[in-house]
Amino acid sequence: MQNRKTLCLVIMLTAAAACNGDGLATDPTLADDGGGPSASRLAASVSCPNYPGMVEISAACMFDSNGKAYAEDGTLYVFPAAPPYGAKFMFKAGFTPRASDVTAQGADASIRVYAAPYNVASGSQCCSEDSEANRIEATTDLSAKGELTITVSTPIPSGYQIAIILNFGSLYRSRLSPPDGGACDLPSQESCTYSSAGGFAMRFYVGSAPNGAVPVNPIDPATVTAGTCLLAYNDALVSGDPCCYRKGGKNSCSPSVVCNDRSGGGCCLIYGTESTRYGGRCCLYADGGAVDGADECEQLLTAP
Repeated sequence: MQNRKTLCLVIMLTAAAACNGDGLATDPTLADDGGGPSASRLAASVSCPNYPGMVEISAACMFDSNGKAYAEDGTLYVFPAAPPYGAKFMFKAGFTPRASDVTAQGADASIRVYAAPYNVASGSQCCSEDSEANRIEATTDLSAKGELTITVSTPIPSGYQIAIILNFGSLYRSRLSPPDGGACDLPSQESCTYSSAGGFAMRFYVGSAPNGAVPVNPIDPATVTAGTCLLAYNDALVSGDPCCYRKGGKNSCSPSVVCNDRSGGGCCLIYGTESTRYGGRCCLYADGGAVDGADECEQLLTAP
């Protein structure tokens, strides 16, 4: 039998705690926020690492407003408070959902996003998805190559936990029970049997860190040693050693590099690394768009 997890089990493992608490008593906002050019560009620049152990998913990650990707490995990160932030998934061959089933809106949504001032390590209030009153708006995009992006563009109060939940029973609704009355068309009978009870959860905090959460950039740049990479080319654009500027060395960053078919249009050309004050994020977009930590990026890009 495939190594399957029910939706509840996946959520529990990702949260590292049992889900048992009351939701924040606020009215949910389910309307599509429409995203925006900056949110779309940022999400498009994120590249996710492979995700092992899932039948349906080949790659998965979270991303923050700096354009930095975070592998889903159970770590509870604290993202910058400013949106956008969200998650990306790439599906394995045969497991891409139908576009008509990909939605974060409505009572039967296949993707649900929640936010609440909960700490999964508290033992009392665990998970923001414990109450539908904690539901927040999010946008979804399923690309032609099967990449699913979920984006939150509305500011969330500092200290809140955000949970992004995929419900496979709804996400594969039209594949488990095709509208024409045909048989399930997922790649195997086991997939057809167990996907209805499967799912996936990611979670992170924004703004401030509850106990046990990990700030996204705990490094003090003043302590970074000579030779440490501070700026790096987008590795979709430059092969070999991606570092183009190391502390104490010569800055060889060239803004003349261009986007290609691997990066997509409007891509990030040069990234700041983890060793900078603002942490890993884009420092130079191809179209000159605004970046987080622009003052530090400017200093690094114009260094001798």
